[in-house]
Amino acid sequence: MTTAVETHGHALSVPTEPPPIDAHRMEGMRGLFALMGTQRPLVIGASLSAVLGVAAGLAPFFFLAHMATAIFATPPRLDEVRTLALASVGAVALRYVMSGLATVLAHVAAFRLLHELRMRLARKLGDVPLSFFATRTTGELKRVMMDDVNQIEAFVAHNFPDGVAAFAVPLLTAAALVSVDYRMALASIAAAPVAVLVMSLALRGTEEQYRTWQATQDRTNNGLLEYLRGIHVIKTFGLTAKSFGDLAQSIEENTRWMERFMRRHGRAYGAFHALIGSSLVVLVPMGGHLYLAGSLALPDLVLFLVLGPQLLTSLMRVMFAWGNVKRIGEGNARIARVLLAPDLVEATKKAQPLHHGLAFRGVGFRYTDGNEALRGVSFEAGAGKVTALVGPSGAGKTTIARLVPRLWEATSGRVEMGGVDVNEIPLDALLERLSVVFQDVFLFHGTVKDNLRLAKPDATDEELVAACKAARAHGFVEALPDGYDTWIGERGARLSGGEKQRLSIARALLKDAPILILDEATAFADPENEALIQEGLATLCQARTVLVIAHRLSTVASADHIVVLDAGEVVDQGPHEALLGRCGLYQELWARHAEARDWSLHVRGLRAAEGVLS
Repeated sequence: MTTAVETHGHALSVPTEPPPIDAHRMEGMRGLFALMGTQRPLVIGASLSAVLGVAAGLAPFFFLAHMATAIFATPPRLDEVRTLALASVGAVALRYVMSGLATVLAHVAAFRLLHELRMRLARKLGDVPLSFFATRTTGELKRVMMDDVNQIEAFVAHNFPDGVAAFAVPLLTAAALVSVDYRMALASIAAAPVAVLVMSLALRGTEEQYRTWQATQDRTNNGLLEYLRGIHVIKTFGLTAKSFGDLAQSIEENTRWMERFMRRHGRAYGAFHALIGSSLVVLVPMGGHLYLAGSLALPDLVLFLVLGPQLLTSLMRVMFAWGNVKRIGEGNARIARVLLAPDLVEATKKAQPLHHGLAFRGVGFRYTDGNEALRGVSFEAGAGKVTALVGPSGAGKTTIARLVPRLWEATSGRVEMGGVDVNEIPLDALLERLSVVFQDVFLFHGTVKDNLRLAKPDATDEELVAACKAARAHGFVEALPDGYDTWIGERGARLSGGEKQRLSIARALLKDAPILILDEATAFADPENEALIQEGLATLCQARTVLVIAHRLSTVASADHIVVLDAGEVVDQGPHEALLGRCGLYQELWARHAEARDWSLHVRGLRAAEGVLS
């Protein structure tokens, strides 16, 4: 939710919005050009510079052929040799200038594209509904934002201009050689059809193989992330990376894929390279025969012997560049699928709530896989009142809580705030009225101040301290090495669960929203932390509309209104005493809660006795 709030409240900006992307044609050059967006002029400029640079690099070969004639003439034409030598030096200098310009333009375009794509992807992930993430793993999205974008950056910076030059220059060179002698020009490319045929046969079925490779890479990413996140469990059970199933299997699959690929295609690649480098085998005997027969001049023979092999060498660069296009095609398509995902539908009526009460009217919700989570849910959470949602696991309590800030979208019925459908309230205005404290607190890698100011970026230090004192968090924050400036590590790794929860309450207090949603805020707290969290929540709930979810019924027995849920439906609702007298499910839940509390007290008593005896 924090991401969504920040994204809508502080929109990420891209200088110029690129044109729309066609999702159906993303795996070839068309798709690559679509993703280049506003950087196309720079990429085109780099490509033209690369073409001019390579063309300038070929010019000295023409000059060398004429220099040979001038040198061996009777008498030698030394002035012509000097002129051609100076022209060769100029061509070489031009080659390095244009090549350098191509490199600079390509790298500038690549790094701008890297920035632009990541900004667009980050903004898109903030704009899509939470259902988007239900069908995608963290590893898949990490691959899109990091690996796939990096592939495009590397291709644009290093391969694209060279590939264009490798494709354009042989055409120009072939045209120039044909104008000199078509027979020797054909001899220069005699091995090309066989080489292309060998490579084409070798590349059959590689698209499916690359898809397998990409799927294996996704599994490796997911396995690695899971391994790192669960490292404490893995160490506890004495496991190693090798014994950690998914990760070990995906790494082994990568090795086997590469072995199979090289066994299948290695010989073809070797044959292709051998054929590409074999043009002199045809050029030397044929050129010698034509020269001795008097039908080919010496300068032309020298020209073909020096320049002819360059044709097939350039062909190899074309094949290499085309292979890179095919290799990054799947990544381009994945990026496009994220960028084209439908956004959370923004309100069109721009309605404003009349008060801060919530109402659910015949609400239904169905997940993307078709499973129904809610059916005809109807109840009201009065303004300034505490409304509790109780029920067994899987009853739909958290789903209801996530419908209010539109993390999920109701598939039927209406969710209302202040008498207005939440879909008709501008998202910024909706989220400004809400604070949410989840059971699974997420803290970003940064300082305590950084995490608190997510709720209010312009908050003063005094406001931060006041919020932490109210949330009973000031004491432990002050005890940290650098106080409020302490870096708390990734996901708050330096803090206990109760400390993180109290920081999340302080963050909610700092936002000072009139509607508060509490999702199992004390679920994982120990008794000491639970008492402190309850004190902080008591301060937080004052004069607010509160929708609270709790398994510990003692924490919600004093709520103004309790809604009992089971299997996505409302079983009963009312105050605690009324439900205890008439609702069978609530009676059962209360009895279980009392048994668990008695068992907890019994265990504490035994521990106390053990302490006395010892």
